[in-house]
Amino acid sequence: MWRDSFRLQIFCLLMAVLAIVVLVHNFFQLEHLDDDTISGSNWITENNVQQTTKTTRKPYCSYKQQTLSKREAAEQESLLAAILWPKPPDGKIAFVKSTDPAHSDFVIVKPSGFFRVGDELEVLVRVKDFQGKPKQYGGDYLQARIHSPLLKAGATGRIVDCHDGLYKVFFTLLWPGEVKVSVSLVHPSEAIQVLLRLREERPDRVYFKSSFKSGRYSETTECNVCLPGDLPVCNFTDLYTGEPWFCYKPRKLSCASRISHAKGGYQKGLLTQEESLFFQSDVNIKRPILSSGPDSVVVKPKAFT
Repeated sequence: MWRDSFRLQIFCLLMAVLAIVVLVHNFFQLEHLDDDTISGSNWITENNVQQTTKTTRKPYCSYKQQTLSKREAAEQESLLAAILWPKPPDGKIAFVKSTDPAHSDFVIVKPSGFFRVGDELEVLVRVKDFQGKPKQYGGDYLQARIHSPLLKAGATGRIVDCHDGLYKVFFTLLWPGEVKVSVSLVHPSEAIQVLLRLREERPDRVYFKSSFKSGRYSETTECNVCLPGDLPVCNFTDLYTGEPWFCYKPRKLSCASRISHAKGGYQKGLLTQEESLFFQSDVNIKRPILSSGPDSVVVKPKAFT
C-alpha cells in the first residue's frame, strides 16, 4: 500500500513541475511583448502582416457572395422589398429643388366634419421645394401624429406616399375632445438617397471594436460585418444564423483571446459639400410642416346603441 502512495506522490510532483514549466514559458513569452494596448489602426499600418484567414471582398464584403437556399433567398427578397424606398426621377437633385418644410403644408380633409371616437381622420400633406414649387415625386421621410396636450394622449398616423409630392395621412381617433394634428419632415427624399448610398458603399460608417487579452498584454482591433482591405481577420460569424461578423486579427494574440466588445464610433467626412446641405438640423431635419388651415378637430364620444 505504501508503494501506491509513493507512486501517487511521484505523479503529483511531476504534474506540479510540468505546471511550473508551462507557467514560466508563458511568462517569458509575455515579457517579450509590449505592455501597451495596441489599437487596430496601428496593426493595419504594419507591414509584417501574419498569414491567417483572409477574406476576399467582392466588391466589398465577401459574405454578399454566400450561397442562399431558396427559402433564404425568398426571405431576403421579401425584406428588401419591405425597405424599398422610392427614388427621385433624376440621379442628382440640386439643394434648391429639395424638400423645404417651410414652404410645405398640410390640410385636414373635412376639418368641420362630425367625428366620433373610432372614426378615421384624413390629412393631406403638400410638399414643395425651396423655390416654393410643388415637388413631382415622393420619398420624403415624414412623421405624423395626433395628440391632446390636455389629456396627454397621442397616436401616430399611417402615411401613404402618392409619389407626386402629395402624402395622405390616416389617423384613427381614439379619444374624445380636441385633437391636434402635427406633421414633421424627418429627412427629405434627397437625403434618403444619400443615406442609401452610404449604406451600400460604406457599411463601416459605424464601427465597433473588440479587446483581446492574454496575461498582462492586450490589443484592441476594429470589428464590423465587413472590413476593408486584405488583412488577417478573426471570423466570428454566428454558426447558427450565419450572420457575418469579423474583427481584424490582433498582431500577437489569437482570435480566441477576445474578452470584450463595444461600439467604436462613427466614420466622418463621408458627405460631399452638396450632400451635407440635405442634413441641416435647423433647415430640413426634424422640422415641422405647418397647416394652411385648421390643425385640430373636435371628437365626440362614441355613440352606444
